[in-house]
Amino acid sequence: MCLSLVTAFFLTYFGFIIPVMWARRIWPRLYWFVEGKLYRWLQGFIGTWGYTAGYDVFEYGDDVTKYYRDERVLVMCNHQSTADVPTLMACLQSKGVASRKTIWLMDVMFRWSPFGIIGSNHGDYFIRQGKATRENEILKLKQHLRDVFWDRDRRWVILFPEGGFYHKRVESSQRYGKLNGFPHLKYVTLPRLGAVKAILEEVGPRKEEEDNEQRERSASKLKLITDTVGDLRAKMSVKRTRPPIKYVLDVTIAYPNGIPLSLATLGFGTREKCDIAVNYKIFNASEVPFDDEEKLRDWMYGVYKDKDEMLARFYESGEFVSGERGKRVVFSWGKIIGQYALWFASFYAQYRIYFWIGKQVFMILASPFM
Repeated sequence: MCLSLVTAFFLTYFGFIIPVMWARRIWPRLYWFVEGKLYRWLQGFIGTWGYTAGYDVFEYGDDVTKYYRDERVLVMCNHQSTADVPTLMACLQSKGVASRKTIWLMDVMFRWSPFGIIGSNHGDYFIRQGKATRENEILKLKQHLRDVFWDRDRRWVILFPEGGFYHKRVESSQRYGKLNGFPHLKYVTLPRLGAVKAILEEVGPRKEEEDNEQRERSASKLKLITDTVGDLRAKMSVKRTRPPIKYVLDVTIAYPNGIPLSLATLGFGTREKCDIAVNYKIFNASEVPFDDEEKLRDWMYGVYKDKDEMLARFYESGEFVSGERGKRVVFSWGKIIGQYALWFASFYAQYRIYFWIGKQVFMILASPFM
């Protein structure tokens, strides 16, 4: 796994990216299409670790099919362990274009990991937590969204509002809730509001008059042919109309008996085979009171209280909702083997090509001294 992570997809990813770097400014739509495909394959590569080790993922709750094709969505997920991200990546593989047009919000500690370096190039955001940097981080997050969300035609923004792993925050969260009269949560922790509020303020629902003004301005500026050329090059229609986030998707991950798996467990299969449950609940973003911090707090605490009760039912009965059958996330073994073959074959081919190029450059530079 470590060999695959550090060499096959990390170096090969950039081996593919370097030849299309010219297009990043000249033909950005081509560049981000290629980058997005590589990013999706990377996610699929990680998402299959648990599947190949015997840990199946089952999806429950609302049908999200129509939301990953054309809609922009804010995804909130509970956070229990290092297995949460690979579990979400496994689910994303069946989510069409949304799987390659995501923005992940992650802790800054992952910034210089192999996935963090690739994520940084993709447009993911790395948050520095702490009271001292909170206000500045919110401003930086908003600026990042202005630079990336529409410019790169992103669809899903994914974050973990609890701000850390469940086992690290549960005691302090319960003390805080008891002290301030907030819900006592047993299986999740009270979520933090800052990032959710910033995201919805910056790229969330707009007032109707603002939306109409944006469309009128777009319609009056360019003719049809200019729009078409602009879309071929950089999808200018998205930059001009700035379609907002319309939905909030609440994701609940549940592990058997409330004992989370880990990234190492998914990679090496060190625990008995079991099923991971993922529940979806969709909300209209226009119904989220993000312009009022107190109302937003009450709304999010209510969502997490419902999430806590849902997890309690699951741990007691093995079901989120009585009688509901989950949909198993299935990967083709041919595709899995093909991914490994692609990454390793590409790594070898790129090694030969870049070694030859480097040798030729060295010979040219060294020729005056020979």
